[in-house]
Amino acid sequence: MNSPYSPPTLAGAWKTVIAGTQSPRLLIGDFVDDWRRYPDPVIREGLVRDPLTDVADDTLHRWGAFCAAMVEYLTVRDGVPTPTWVFADHWVLPTPWFLLPHWKMRAWLLVATPPPWKRRRIFGGDETMMIGRV
Repeated sequence: MNSPYSPPTLAGAWKTVIAGTQSPRLLIGDFVDDWRRYPDPVIREGLVRDPLTDVADDTLHRWGAFCAAMVEYLTVRDGVPTPTWVFADHWVLPTPWFLLPHWKMRAWLLVATPPPWKRRRIFGGDETMMIGRV
């Protein structure tokens, strides 16, 4: 059965976050749902082809870096070409971002976080993508 729904690109959805009309966590959840819903590699490649617009706001910049890591993770995992924009230096955070606030967990977060997030200094453990959606 064909659906009239056409998933938004990540870059298009990111613009709604920048405009303040959608939360980054909702964007991530919706994007991952669309990624799963459309297993065709051509569609998936189109969802992530365009780069996210960088922003001056520190909080939004962190979420942009999170999205870059998420795209790297999903494309590598699912055999879709990884767009080059995710490797831009500005998506590496200047200071570490620990997604779980408990300082006693930091050693575990440093070890268990998947490489795409580690490279960007984002630490959430082995469930990093799920934490971003909560």
